[in-house]
Amino acid sequence: MNKHRLWLSSLLVLTLIACSRSATPAKPEQAAGEKTRATAQKGPKQLASPQIIVHAKALNPITLQLTFEKPLPPEDLVLRHARNNFAFTAGLSIRDVPRLKSGTKATYLIPTTVQKTGHRYILTYKGNTTASFDANPLKLPFAGVKQVSYDTFEIESFLTQRVTDYQNVIADTPGKRGGFSFELDDHNRFQGKSYQIIPSLQDAQLFVIPKGGNTIITASYVPQTQLTDGRQAPKFRLPDGVVFKPGTTYTITSDWAAIDRNSLRAGKIAPLPIKAVKRFTPSAVEVVLATDPKDEVFASRSIVLTAPNGRRLTATYRENSRKGASGIFDVQAGATLAIGTTYAVQPAGPWAIANHVNVRP
Repeated sequence: MNKHRLWLSSLLVLTLIACSRSATPAKPEQAAGEKTRATAQKGPKQLASPQIIVHAKALNPITLQLTFEKPLPPEDLVLRHARNNFAFTAGLSIRDVPRLKSGTKATYLIPTTVQKTGHRYILTYKGNTTASFDANPLKLPFAGVKQVSYDTFEIESFLTQRVTDYQNVIADTPGKRGGFSFELDDHNRFQGKSYQIIPSLQDAQLFVIPKGGNTIITASYVPQTQLTDGRQAPKFRLPDGVVFKPGTTYTITSDWAAIDRNSLRAGKIAPLPIKAVKRFTPSAVEVVLATDPKDEVFASRSIVLTAPNGRRLTATYRENSRKGASGIFDVQAGATLAIGTTYAVQPAGPWAIANHVNVRP
């Protein structure tokens, strides 16, 4: 009898449990969906795999060659991003954006500040990828120096001496400056000959020492002048207010360039004659020289436009806009040329001369 009652009690419990489950049926699709969403919310974020540096080598005191496992994304080739992405020990830093070498998938030329001889550097890329390399004490060879203006000089190198500007051997702007485009192998050889590579000289400096003087003058690179009109002749300019004194001999030195003929005797360089200035747009003018200089002589120069009421506008050269004897100058500070107004033209500084030149409406 007791066994019979126990069996009935158990049967009753099982029946009640089954009924309670059938009273609140689950929806398989909804339950599965909720579970998937919950997992997605709680699961870790999928992070991109870190970029791997396959090889790092200093080519000279201001150039690093890096080979990555895969190409860098376009956003990493913007200067402000590149400066954040590349971190070096011992105060070394990047000077300009990485440039992809022609014929490679992920080998880049990285312009750096001057490396210290005998120092070993560690590079961190985006905080999680590292590589090490030794400073290269081999200075870049240049043939000589030449004064080109009252405050500017150039240093020249030649492809025939197996020295090439980086713009000849990169993928994004091959030959656009009038040079000779070609591809170097992993050891920077072309047709069996090894080449030295001049990187971007953005923010590069040289030292100018006057004979008999006790001061060292720092000359800064003039942007967009290192490969123009088929010449590898980057320009360097003395600080504002400093000029070459005719008759004085100056020696040019550097911790990254070896210049064979590294002295010049300063002379009086005639200013460039401006033949005409024409209205190009409401906020720009075209400056025309009397003759084609066959070189980048407008770089970082300005002119002053003065209206009859005395209002003065400054127009500065637009980089890489020169075509023969003419170049485009942009009016600064958001100003525009007034319709119907004739402006008198004067160069800002003695780099040029403009006799009775006006911008006519």
